[in-house]
Amino acid sequence: MNKDSAFIFLGMSRLINKEPILDYDNLLTICPNLKDINLTIIKAICFNYLEWCCLIDNGNPLAIKYHDIYEPIIKLFERGGGQISIHHSDLVGGFGAFPRSISASRGDMKEFDISDSALELEIKGIEHAEVYLKEYLQDRDVTSTCIRCGKKLLIQENQSVAGAWYKIKCETEKCFDDNFSSYYFK
Repeated sequence: MNKDSAFIFLGMSRLINKEPILDYDNLLTICPNLKDINLTIIKAICFNYLEWCCLIDNGNPLAIKYHDIYEPIIKLFERGGGQISIHHSDLVGGFGAFPRSISASRGDMKEFDISDSALELEIKGIEHAEVYLKEYLQDRDVTSTCIRCGKKLLIQENQSVAGAWYKIKCETEKCFDDNFSSYYFK
């Protein structure tokens, strides 16, 4: 944990405060609704969010500036997501995997729109791509267009020891391929 990278389970508050603000062992006393959750990952994220809120309440300028840093993961939980697991050193959710360590070099990324309407468009795009992939596996000559820009969707087939996997991309650079677009089939 340093200024160049943050480990998601330690929480963003550790970049400001090296010592814990709250006692993790008392998390279930603070938030009794977490008792029914069996995933340590989700409990750790909730704990980290509470610590971040403590920094905001204490007037920390960095925490105030990035007050919504946990908003994407909260939105994921609110929308019924949260099926997160760990595979090797990656955090796996649905059909995307992300490193558990977040590099400071990712700080130059533009913000993602996580409004309900933007997320609905993402879901429609993914569902559209999944339908296209199923049709493609039945008939390799079938084609489809991107629902965002209308250009052709391309399917890249890859082989690994686990079997074939497919990546769906749009002809328009940085359109669909910037999103979660890998699909695994046995």
